[in-house]
Amino acid sequence: MNTTVGFPIEKAALPRRELRSFGEETKQFSDVVLKVDDRKFYVSKLYLSSQSPYFVTLFLGAFQESGKSEIELKDIDPQDFQCYLEVLYGENGIDEDSVEGILEVSDMYDTPLSVKKCEEFLIDQSKMKLKKKLELAGKYRLEELKKMCLNQIQTVADIRAVIPLDSSEMDHGILAKLFDKLLDFH
Repeated sequence: MNTTVGFPIEKAALPRRELRSFGEETKQFSDVVLKVDDRKFYVSKLYLSSQSPYFVTLFLGAFQESGKSEIELKDIDPQDFQCYLEVLYGENGIDEDSVEGILEVSDMYDTPLSVKKCEEFLIDQSKMKLKKKLELAGKYRLEELKKMCLNQIQTVADIRAVIPLDSSEMDHGILAKLFDKLLDFH
């Protein structure tokens, strides 16, 4: 008698290879440590300030943090922050797995350069489903991506495929454009 027992195994994602280190070995080139959960990122105040008004205020404003050598950042994932910094520091680290996290951090810290690079990736390289791209376009106000996605919708079936079960979750501007397209089809 042969018996096979099966149980679900959660596939652990392989750790992503970091394209640039922001660890202690880069300490001599930094003037501030950003602590995200248990990770420390050694970075340049002026460089980050040149990329983001949030960091201008944090590092150069009249807040108590501006004088600190270590600042804790809350409510972000350290891996997403690593990918975000890689993009800001010129690495080509945007991929299917990192783009949404980079967009989230970029939106939180008002960083137009990394938002633009993510949008370019989503338009030119990403194999994500149209529904997901539209969701990201609405959530992060990616106008070029939104235009591209809407241009790809050619049938009523295409519209059905991109509308979430709860349409209130969709960006209202996108929903209105889809409704207009639907009217054009009839």
